[in-house]
Amino acid sequence: MATQNINRVSSVNREGSMKKKVTGSIIAILFFVGIMGVSTNRLEAVSDNTIRVYNVVGQGVGTLLKGLIQGKVKSFKSAAKMLFWGSVSGYGFYESKKMIGNGSVTPGVILANISASISENVSGGEGPLDYLGYTLGPARITVATPFAGKGKTIFNVQVSPMDILNFANAMKYADKVSFRNGLISFEASEPLTPSSRGWAIGIYPTVVNGVPEHVFNHEAIHAVQYIQTMTVSPQPLSRLIHKDSSAKKWFSISLLNFNYVSILNGLTLNDKSPSHDIWNEVEAYALAKE
Repeated sequence: MATQNINRVSSVNREGSMKKKVTGSIIAILFFVGIMGVSTNRLEAVSDNTIRVYNVVGQGVGTLLKGLIQGKVKSFKSAAKMLFWGSVSGYGFYESKKMIGNGSVTPGVILANISASISENVSGGEGPLDYLGYTLGPARITVATPFAGKGKTIFNVQVSPMDILNFANAMKYADKVSFRNGLISFEASEPLTPSSRGWAIGIYPTVVNGVPEHVFNHEAIHAVQYIQTMTVSPQPLSRLIHKDSSAKKWFSISLLNFNYVSILNGLTLNDKSPSHDIWNEVEAYALAKE
């Protein structure tokens, strides 16, 4: 009996030590990224390599942090998995935005959604390709792949109340709505401000009639940036939405899906007076070749 008690105490101590090490490592990583973020805001022009590094590192750390908040980080192995695949996702986001900047908007949007799926999957404790999703306006539709295994929901629709409001707001400033290059997009006859030729409200890009193509590319990059923030936004209400069940479901709807990262950091990508000191503008101007 005494031996068993000692073993239990030893096991608890090891688990406590492991949690402290994992937490310490995460804090160190976040501190490093925080320093990088401070310097980023002061950049007026950046190279492709700098943009690539920030996407890879930022997405990797964001995916890990989301998994930690949602209670999916159980060990160094799970933390390393989230950091690695989150970084892969970040590289995918970088490539998608670069493709859009070069004029390949539709393939870029598709790649962005695949990259988003990877981060969402691993931060939720799933395999990187268990589900593939596509964001279409206020809804993100996910489909289970053969990698998901048995007992998984085949189709899931996540609805974002914030993006429903963003859609209404985008309609207020535009005259025409269409499905363009994989995105719900808007056109306006009048600029939002005297100097603006385009803008993005959440995931919805808007351009003024007759502007050059690269203006839409710029705003489409903002839409991808918004998708990217959504993938690393923790969903503390997800346990109320997705209840564990051994029964296989064909279809489910999640009515609470919030982009907390965008809300808390003011990154709605609705910049009425774009500043080259804001990272999302620095990145979009650099990649859209304006």
